[in-house]
Amino acid sequence: MLISAASDDELDHDEQRWLDSHLDGCAGCRSHADAVASLNRSVRVRSAGFEPDFVARVMDRSRPARLGRGGWLRPALAWCGVLIAAQSVRPLVFGEIDGTPAHIARHVGASGLALAIGLLYAAWRPHRAFGLLPFVGALLATTILSALLDTLSGQRSALAEMVHLAEVVGLVLLWMVAGSPGSERVHSMWRTIRHHGGVARPTS
Repeated sequence: MLISAASDDELDHDEQRWLDSHLDGCAGCRSHADAVASLNRSVRVRSAGFEPDFVARVMDRSRPARLGRGGWLRPALAWCGVLIAAQSVRPLVFGEIDGTPAHIARHVGASGLALAIGLLYAAWRPHRAFGLLPFVGALLATTILSALLDTLSGQRSALAEMVHLAEVVGLVLLWMVAGSPGSERVHSMWRTIRHHGGVARPTS
């Protein structure tokens, strides 16, 4: 057991000194220790195999930021973040939003400010945009659902719900900065539909 622990550098000074002393006088344990060390080296130090498609597979999974011609996407995304942050100050600080109880208003303001910070961070570090997409997408999807329910129930007008326009635009810009994930699949399906005369057929 000490030999195995020594191969993983898990022994303290006293244990290592005792083991070294024992190995000096025990040929069987010394032979076993040499075998363990050899196996450890062969497992940990291996030559890298040649994989011709390695770079292509890594690049397919990566999502480098896209900033648009002239880099216009970053300032546009930052502007959305600033606008959403400004809209969130009143409910968060003063607890006021269309007669809603202060507790609920502050929750709404906190969510809006969190979204604004996420968009501003993505504008500052665009390579992080892809990682923020799940959070921003889920938050916006639930917000739009609640706005739709409020509109259908007559509690809010469609015009009043236009306040969420900046959030929708922000999500679209974030998606574009993240490299428009999923767009390739949509384009491929569209090409298939057009190629087969409007009927999508499974491809082999």
